[in-house]
Amino acid sequence: MLGQLRYGREGRGRAELGELYGLRVLCCSADPEGWLGERRLRKAGRALRRGGALRMLTPQGFSRWDLMGECGLAPVDPSPFLRAQSLPLALGALERQGSAPDRASVALRGLRADREMARAAAALCPRVRHLVISAPRGGRELALWLRREFGLPVLPESEEAQVALCFHPAGQGAERVKLELYGAAPDLAGLTLTAPALAEADRSNLLLLTALWEGGRLGENGVKIT
Repeated sequence: MLGQLRYGREGRGRAELGELYGLRVLCCSADPEGWLGERRLRKAGRALRRGGALRMLTPQGFSRWDLMGECGLAPVDPSPFLRAQSLPLALGALERQGSAPDRASVALRGLRADREMARAAAALCPRVRHLVISAPRGGRELALWLRREFGLPVLPESEEAQVALCFHPAGQGAERVKLELYGAAPDLAGLTLTAPALAEADRSNLLLLTALWEGGRLGENGVKIT
């Protein structure tokens, strides 16, 4: 069950089922202001957890995850969603540099060549000139598979590419443009993902976009990268 914390005084800390762009969520409101603000947030967190929520959406800029963690709640992880957008993100970063994809190199860097990295590499192969695969676990095997399947030259991991897709904090190379596809606050080198069909205030809420994508409510054509 996905929870949602809203700011407000209605509901008196009770959790109620609701709908968010067709996604079923457990909602609870709390007023974070004043000397009782922390108490209200704790009450809302406990109500969401009792209702079965494990992950939650919050207003943008929310910082009291220490309180939510004590209640057993965690934020939505945007990493899988961002990695599913590897191709358009890489192409968007190349476009910003003025680099033609068919003449450019893209590096995929991380600790392990998992399914997400392999999927991103396979999507990039028909679009770019070279790939760099840097992953201590499985990277060599992935590079060999890409050569067999696509005939694309995979450069040594020490080579510098125009853009790097980083799947782990340890997976950093010498590239000047790095897209960090991990963590609660990913760095997309100035790129922004938006969903134009949503209300204006929600269009660039990455965690909301992630939840909608996970729930099948945000199709491939529903995301715009600027």
